[in-house]
Amino acid sequence: MSRPLLVVDDDTDLREALEEVLRDAGYTVLGASNGLQALEVLRRQEPAPALVLLDMMMPVMDGATFGRQMREVDGWRDIPVLVFSASANARQVAEEMGACGYLRKPVDVDTLLKAVAANKAPEAS
Repeated sequence: MSRPLLVVDDDTDLREALEEVLRDAGYTVLGASNGLQALEVLRRQEPAPALVLLDMMMPVMDGATFGRQMREVDGWRDIPVLVFSASANARQVAEEMGACGYLRKPVDVDTLLKAVAANKAPEAS
């Protein structure tokens, strides 16, 4: 079973559009509307996602808090995180949280797919 991708964004329309693009590209995709819901998805998910595409500004639990809590769990610590933000300081935020990279919203499909392919964890052999 291939490892899924986890898309975490409170904008339902955007999240569903991202999920559809990624599914069309052949990925299995999970979604969450905030950091707290994303932690619940991680608890239920086996195998762990190959990549988390993470919005930073969300209600309930923001991306930074989610990232810190995710990194405290041994089985989740090494999941790559790709920050996905409209913030002008997305790069700085990504560096501070140890993300593998960042994408600025809005992003075109080709850039998204290249970033996902380049940053997702390899499948176990």
